[in-house]
Amino acid sequence: MSAAVGTVLLNAPKDPDPTAQSTPIYVYTDAPTPEPTTPTTSPKPSRVAMPVPEGYQRVAGPGGLVTTIPSGWKITRSGGPGAMQATDPDDPGRYVRYGGSAAPAAGIVESHVAYEKTFGSAKPNFTRLSLGTTTYHGTQAVDWEFEHDSPTGRRRAHSMYWRVGGIEYVLYASSTSARWSDTKPVYDTMVDNATP
Repeated sequence: MSAAVGTVLLNAPKDPDPTAQSTPIYVYTDAPTPEPTTPTTSPKPSRVAMPVPEGYQRVAGPGGLVTTIPSGWKITRSGGPGAMQATDPDDPGRYVRYGGSAAPAAGIVESHVAYEKTFGSAKPNFTRLSLGTTTYHGTQAVDWEFEHDSPTGRRRAHSMYWRVGGIEYVLYASSTSARWSDTKPVYDTMVDNATP
Protein backbone atom coordinates (compact mmCIF):
# COMPACT_ATOMS: atom_id res chain seq x y z
CA MET A 1 0.00 0.00 0.00
CA SER A 2 1.30 3.44 -0.75
CA ALA A 3 -0.22 6.73 0.31
CA ALA A 4 1.38 10.09 -0.31
CA VAL A 5 1.43 12.58 2.53
CA GLY A 6 -1.69 14.73 2.40
CA THR A 7 -3.79 12.29 0.34
CA VAL A 8 -7.32 11.47 1.37
CA LEU A 9 -7.34 8.02 2.96
CA LEU A 10 -11.07 7.35 2.73
CA ASN A 11 -13.16 6.84 -0.35
CA ALA A 12 -16.56 8.44 -0.63
CA PRO A 13 -19.23 6.84 1.57
CA LYS A 14 -20.23 3.44 0.29
CA ASP A 15 -23.70 3.66 -1.23
CA PRO A 16 -25.86 0.69 -2.22
CA ASP A 17 -25.60 -0.40 -5.86
CA PRO A 18 -28.81 0.85 -7.52
CA THR A 19 -28.65 -2.00 -10.07
CA ALA A 20 -28.33 -4.73 -7.45
CA GLN A 21 -31.27 -6.98 -6.72
CA SER A 22 -33.00 -6.27 -3.45
CA THR A 23 -32.09 -8.54 -0.57
CA PRO A 24 -34.72 -10.14 1.64
CA ILE A 25 -35.65 -8.25 4.78
CA TYR A 26 -35.85 -10.25 7.98
CA VAL A 27 -38.13 -8.96 10.70
CA TYR A 28 -36.76 -8.89 14.23
CA THR A 29 -39.14 -9.80 16.99
CA ASP A 30 -38.78 -10.02 20.74
CA ALA A 31 -38.78 -13.56 22.02
CA PRO A 32 -41.40 -14.17 24.71
CA THR A 33 -40.20 -13.68 28.26
CA PRO A 34 -40.52 -16.89 30.28
CA GLU A 35 -42.18 -16.79 33.68
CA PRO A 36 -39.72 -15.83 36.42
CA THR A 37 -38.11 -18.76 38.20
CA THR A 38 -37.92 -16.77 41.43
CA PRO A 39 -39.77 -13.65 42.51
CA THR A 40 -36.61 -11.49 42.07
CA THR A 41 -35.22 -12.68 38.73
CA SER A 42 -36.55 -13.03 35.24
CA PRO A 43 -34.76 -13.42 31.93
CA LYS A 44 -34.84 -10.43 29.61
CA PRO A 45 -36.29 -10.88 26.14
CA SER A 46 -33.75 -11.34 23.36
CA ARG A 47 -33.91 -10.09 19.77
CA VAL A 48 -33.91 -12.83 17.18
CA ALA A 49 -34.10 -12.75 13.38
CA MET A 50 -36.86 -14.69 11.71
CA PRO A 51 -36.40 -16.71 9.60
CA VAL A 52 -32.87 -18.08 9.25
CA PRO A 53 -32.09 -18.25 5.52
CA GLU A 54 -32.06 -21.74 4.01
CA GLY A 55 -28.63 -23.36 4.25
CA TYR A 56 -27.56 -21.13 7.16
CA GLN A 57 -27.50 -21.40 10.94
CA ARG A 58 -27.76 -18.71 13.59
CA VAL A 59 -24.64 -18.20 15.71
CA ALA A 60 -23.71 -15.99 18.65
CA GLY A 61 -20.32 -14.37 18.88
CA PRO A 62 -18.41 -12.44 21.53
CA GLY A 63 -19.88 -9.14 22.66
CA GLY A 64 -23.43 -10.36 22.08
CA LEU A 65 -23.25 -10.34 18.28
CA VAL A 66 -25.73 -12.66 16.56
CA THR A 67 -25.55 -13.47 12.85
CA THR A 68 -25.93 -16.34 10.40
CA ILE A 69 -23.26 -18.49 8.77
CA PRO A 70 -23.48 -21.41 6.35
CA SER A 71 -24.64 -24.62 8.01
CA GLY A 72 -21.83 -27.06 8.70
CA TRP A 73 -18.96 -24.58 8.74
CA LYS A 74 -16.44 -25.36 11.50
CA ILE A 75 -16.45 -22.74 14.28
CA THR A 76 -13.26 -21.92 16.20
CA ARG A 77 -11.91 -19.01 18.19
CA SER A 78 -10.23 -16.42 15.96
CA GLY A 79 -6.77 -15.06 16.69
CA GLY A 80 -8.09 -11.50 17.02
CA PRO A 81 -9.83 -10.05 20.07
CA GLY A 82 -13.52 -10.79 20.42
CA ALA A 83 -14.03 -12.83 17.26
CA MET A 84 -15.00 -16.31 16.21
CA GLN A 85 -14.06 -17.90 12.90
CA ALA A 86 -16.20 -20.23 10.81
CA THR A 87 -14.37 -22.14 8.06
CA ASP A 88 -15.78 -23.83 4.99
CA PRO A 89 -15.11 -27.57 5.56
CA ASP A 90 -14.61 -28.07 1.81
CA ASP A 91 -12.19 -25.13 1.41
CA PRO A 92 -10.10 -24.19 4.49
CA GLY A 93 -8.99 -20.99 2.72
CA ARG A 94 -12.55 -19.66 2.81
CA TYR A 95 -13.77 -18.35 6.15
CA VAL A 96 -15.74 -15.69 8.01
CA ARG A 97 -15.17 -13.95 11.32
CA TYR A 98 -17.72 -12.32 13.61
CA GLY A 99 -17.92 -10.90 17.11
CA GLY A 100 -17.36 -7.86 19.27
CA SER A 101 -14.96 -6.49 21.85
CA ALA A 102 -14.33 -3.27 23.75
CA ALA A 103 -14.06 -0.37 21.30
CA PRO A 104 -10.67 1.37 21.11
CA ALA A 105 -10.38 4.95 22.36
CA ALA A 106 -9.78 6.31 18.84
CA GLY A 107 -12.79 7.06 16.67
CA ILE A 108 -14.02 4.26 14.44
CA VAL A 109 -12.79 5.86 11.21
CA GLU A 110 -9.41 6.90 12.60
CA SER A 111 -8.73 3.50 14.15
CA HIS A 112 -9.42 1.63 10.91
CA VAL A 113 -7.44 4.02 8.72
CA ALA A 114 -4.49 3.51 11.09
CA TYR A 115 -5.01 -0.26 11.12
CA GLU A 116 -5.09 -0.42 7.34
CA LYS A 117 -1.66 1.27 7.20
CA THR A 118 -0.16 -1.38 9.50
CA PHE A 119 -2.01 -4.32 7.96
CA GLY A 120 -1.41 -3.24 4.37
CA SER A 121 2.31 -2.71 4.85
CA ALA A 122 2.64 -6.32 6.09
CA LYS A 123 0.76 -7.91 3.16
CA PRO A 124 2.45 -8.37 -0.25
CA ASN A 125 0.82 -6.36 -3.04
CA PHE A 126 -1.91 -5.04 -0.75
CA THR A 127 -4.64 -3.24 -2.70
CA ARG A 128 -7.49 -1.31 -1.13
CA LEU A 129 -10.70 -1.83 -3.08
CA SER A 130 -12.71 0.47 -0.81
CA LEU A 131 -12.56 1.99 2.65
CA GLY A 132 -15.45 4.21 3.55
CA THR A 133 -18.21 5.00 5.96
CA THR A 134 -21.74 3.74 5.78
CA THR A 135 -24.72 3.49 8.13
CA TYR A 136 -25.54 0.12 9.66
CA HIS A 137 -28.52 -0.34 12.01
CA GLY A 138 -28.68 3.45 12.40
CA THR A 139 -25.07 3.92 13.46
CA GLN A 140 -21.90 4.91 11.61
CA ALA A 141 -19.91 1.95 10.31
CA VAL A 142 -16.67 1.39 8.41
CA ASP A 143 -16.89 -0.77 5.28
CA TRP A 144 -13.53 -2.09 4.03
CA GLU A 145 -12.62 -4.29 1.06
CA PHE A 146 -9.11 -5.26 0.02
CA GLU A 147 -6.92 -7.82 -1.74
CA HIS A 148 -3.37 -9.06 -1.17
CA ASP A 149 -1.06 -11.85 -2.21
CA SER A 150 -0.59 -14.90 0.01
CA PRO A 151 1.30 -18.21 -0.27
CA THR A 152 -1.93 -19.79 -1.56
CA GLY A 153 -2.56 -17.06 -4.16
CA ARG A 154 -4.39 -13.75 -4.33
CA ARG A 155 -6.88 -13.24 -1.45
CA ARG A 156 -9.87 -10.95 -1.13
CA ALA A 157 -11.68 -9.80 2.01
CA HIS A 158 -14.66 -7.63 2.93
CA SER A 159 -15.38 -6.43 6.45
CA MET A 160 -17.65 -4.08 8.34
CA TYR A 161 -17.15 -2.55 11.78
CA TRP A 162 -19.67 -0.64 13.89
CA ARG A 163 -20.00 0.36 17.54
CA VAL A 164 -22.86 0.06 19.99
CA GLY A 165 -22.66 0.62 23.75
CA GLY A 166 -18.85 0.71 23.90
CA ILE A 167 -18.47 -2.53 21.89
CA GLU A 168 -17.00 -2.61 18.39
CA TYR A 169 -18.55 -5.33 16.25
CA VAL A 170 -17.06 -6.96 13.17
CA LEU A 171 -18.30 -9.04 10.26
CA TYR A 172 -15.54 -10.29 7.96
CA ALA A 173 -15.27 -12.71 5.05
CA SER A 174 -12.15 -13.88 3.22
CA SER A 175 -11.33 -16.27 0.40
CA THR A 176 -9.06 -16.58 -2.58
CA SER A 177 -9.97 -14.04 -5.24
CA ALA A 178 -10.99 -16.94 -7.48
CA ARG A 179 -13.63 -18.01 -4.90
CA TRP A 180 -14.88 -14.49 -4.09
CA SER A 181 -18.04 -14.82 -6.19
CA ASP A 182 -19.01 -17.78 -3.93
CA THR A 183 -17.98 -15.97 -0.74
CA LYS A 184 -19.63 -12.57 -1.27
CA PRO A 185 -23.19 -13.97 -0.79
CA VAL A 186 -22.06 -15.48 2.54
CA TYR A 187 -20.78 -12.07 3.68
CA ASP A 188 -23.96 -10.34 2.49
CA THR A 189 -26.14 -12.85 4.38
CA MET A 190 -24.12 -12.28 7.57
CA VAL A 191 -24.63 -8.52 7.23
CA ASP A 192 -28.35 -8.89 6.51
CA ASN A 193 -28.86 -11.03 9.63
CA ALA A 194 -26.61 -9.50 12.29
CA THR A 195 -27.54 -7.78 15.53
CA PRO A 196 -27.01 -5.55 17.34
